[in-house]
Formats: sequence, C-alpha cells, structure tokens
Amino acid sequence: MEITPEDYNALVDTQIIVDVMLGHADVTIKDFLNFSEGDILPLNKIAGEGGDIFVNQRIVGTGDIIVIDEKLAIRVQDAMDAQNVVNFFFDEKSI
Repeated sequence: MEITPEDYNALVDTQIIVDVMLGHADVTIKDFLNFSEGDILPLNKIAGEGGDIFVNQRIVGTGDIIVIDEKLAIRVQDAMDAQNVVNFFFDEKSI
C-alpha cells in the first residue's frame, strides 16, 4: 500500500496510547485472590532488563525504566523503524 503525504500528515497528528510492560507472572486465581497489601509478585524479567513498549498491543520497541521527577518513564533503547511503524498503523486502520 502506498502512503500519500496527506495520509502521513494525518497519521502523525493522531493520538495513540503507549503501554510499557515490565514483565509478567503466571499465577492461579486462588493465589491472586490471596494477595494482600505488601505481598510481592515476582515477574519473569531480571532487574535492570527494561520494559517492552507496545502500541495497539504490538511491540514496537524496548527501553530502560527510569524515574524523572518522581514519575516512571522509559528511555527508548530499541525501536521499530519509522517506515514499519507507519505501515503498521495503516495496515491496522488505526487512523
């Protein structure tokens, strides 16, 4: 699919939601229901490994989790190239 300059300009002004996954854990519902304040749920990633960056449930990059002004942030370390991201949004009809 050929993307026109008009399509591209419409795309870059579109708001998206970016999710960052720190890791995951497999637990039973029973174990989950037994969690209480202060319990620790170990994740599958090693400390310092970073997080996966998702847009529309598709991984588009990875990065390091950092703190800026007492808020969590992610420093992008690896990202999908721009042309693939643009093609992804048009293929998914996100705009």
